[in-house]
Amino acid sequence: MSTSSPAPAATVQVSASALVPVAILTLVWGCNWPVLKMGVTEMAPLSFRALTLPFAALGMLLVTLLSGDSIRIPRALWPKVATLALFNITGWNALVLFGLQQLPAGRSAILAYTMPIWSVLFSLALLHEPLSKRRMVGLALGMLGMGVLLGDDVRNFQRAPTAALLILGAAIAWAFGTVLLRKWKVPIPQNSLSGWMMLLGWAPIALLAPFFAPGPMHAPSGAAWFAILYNIFLAGTLAHWAWFTLVRTLPVAISAMSSLPVPIVGVFSGMLVLGEKPGPGEWTALALVIAAMVAVLWSPKPPPAPMAPDD
Repeated sequence: MSTSSPAPAATVQVSASALVPVAILTLVWGCNWPVLKMGVTEMAPLSFRALTLPFAALGMLLVTLLSGDSIRIPRALWPKVATLALFNITGWNALVLFGLQQLPAGRSAILAYTMPIWSVLFSLALLHEPLSKRRMVGLALGMLGMGVLLGDDVRNFQRAPTAALLILGAAIAWAFGTVLLRKWKVPIPQNSLSGWMMLLGWAPIALLAPFFAPGPMHAPSGAAWFAILYNIFLAGTLAHWAWFTLVRTLPVAISAMSSLPVPIVGVFSGMLVLGEKPGPGEWTALALVIAAMVAVLWSPKPPPAPMAPDD
């Protein structure tokens, strides 16, 4: 999409096909935070992800073949695909799971989804995408919503600075990978690219997993199996399809903002699992993020074209 033509961008914003992936991300990735917490509580973070990523990747490649697309990647494009995998898959998954192991699930989600801030900054520098007043307002509202929830978490940051920094590092890696994906526009079918990125991003995690495992892996419990299957079929295959579809079809400022409801769902689903109760801060943050979504994704109908004068 050309950055010099704002009109098509507005059309994409209100497209129903763009809102479907947003809804999938909100529900699947939002609910995955307590699910991930269950997984990494019982298993070493890298071992958990090394077990789920390859099956999710193979699922994406199978969807590609069933759709009639090719999974072949030209040799010249492998370096770019590997670089995208390093930031979008390896960096994000490895760092965020180590942090999540030490911090509450809901609060981890909020730290991780500072990603829109970093992605907008990267897009300004690398893509020169215009930042309209409406998007700036939406970004400010979304970040304010996260800030409300972060309020008391300054104490968490002080108690576990390494964990918080790991999650922030994951957010930055993901943001940079998102902007690169948009900048390079690799000419490969979306499902094929997603599958290969997950498979390539899994390789370093699988190689490092034995060195970070505290001991031999035991048979997973029912809760751990649920976390594994959820991360293969839903958070791995379905949500990655939704996310990379958004990234390749929308400007970075909009695709990044579309992820803002995820930490809100993460907080509330974490509360349900952990028995916590929403307070005024959570309700305020929810209202702010909904307002941010409206500001960024909703666009008023263009005025009707003037009628041609009569001859």
